[in-house]
Amino acid sequence: MKKILLYALLLPVGFLLGSCNEDSLSSTSVITGSVNVETEFDTWLEDNYRAPFNIRFLYRYEDIETDMDFDLVPAEEIYSRILAKMVRFLWLDAYTEVTDVHFMRENSPRMMQVIGSAAFNKNNTFQLGTAEGGQKITLYVGNWLDDYLDIIYTDPADESKGYKVVLTDVDMVNYYYLHTIHHEFAHILNQKKDYPRDFNTISQNDYVAAWSNLSEKDAAVKGFVSPYASSAPGEDFVEVFAFYLTWSPAEWQAKLDQAGETGADRIQRKLVIVKKYMTETWNIDMDELRDVLGRRYAEVENLNWSDFNTEE
Repeated sequence: MKKILLYALLLPVGFLLGSCNEDSLSSTSVITGSVNVETEFDTWLEDNYRAPFNIRFLYRYEDIETDMDFDLVPAEEIYSRILAKMVRFLWLDAYTEVTDVHFMRENSPRMMQVIGSAAFNKNNTFQLGTAEGGQKITLYVGNWLDDYLDIIYTDPADESKGYKVVLTDVDMVNYYYLHTIHHEFAHILNQKKDYPRDFNTISQNDYVAAWSNLSEKDAAVKGFVSPYASSAPGEDFVEVFAFYLTWSPAEWQAKLDQAGETGADRIQRKLVIVKKYMTETWNIDMDELRDVLGRRYAEVENLNWSDFNTEE
């Protein structure tokens, strides 16, 4: 089974360490093998992932579904709940709005898995996500959400009364989770229907194995939206796709400005091919999808984060 990875540079240790707290522990095991009682979250996942989209959402740690080459940590259930709501609202529902439920049912992975930690590599990078054979997407660093949001309980003395989520670092939430899932989903679409190979010729002499040595500016000047985009044409394609959808128009323009005339021209030529591919192959207007996502980003904090009793 083909596995496609999304990497990020390893940041200074101080940035990676989450704060310690004394929050009460959930009584539900995050590791399978023991007897797990079905919770309201399991019922919600059935109603919001499995039934409408045929996606099995794994939040309990299953050895058989993880990469045994890495020392991994299970995702805490509270962060899996938040990610499940976020991914449904900002990915599944956004695509459904511009296409229909049948598109996502037919083309989404059959399984999504959340891991609490990153998968650290030996070259000073770590994996943010993987897409395997068009059937499975794994999201890493689920527990890092602790650094990018606040959970405000309605009654701190009784957490069962619910909570509100306030995103304190939208850019990091966007990059680590939403960008990752758009990136991996684009790989799945490419595996089903290949993208035009003339895309590969735009930067054919500039792809490098040592992409982690490139700075953001150096990559942009060479015509890449990120250093990782310079690792291979297929990664370049899905990085253009994911960043165009998850950056605001001002952020996209800032990248073009950073790239200079030659780099910006290459990036824009790549974007034209990506947009044409999505329109002609999948009947999706990326600008319409981008507008829908922009509106939903503005609405995301208004979600009822703690209600898992009814289908949304």
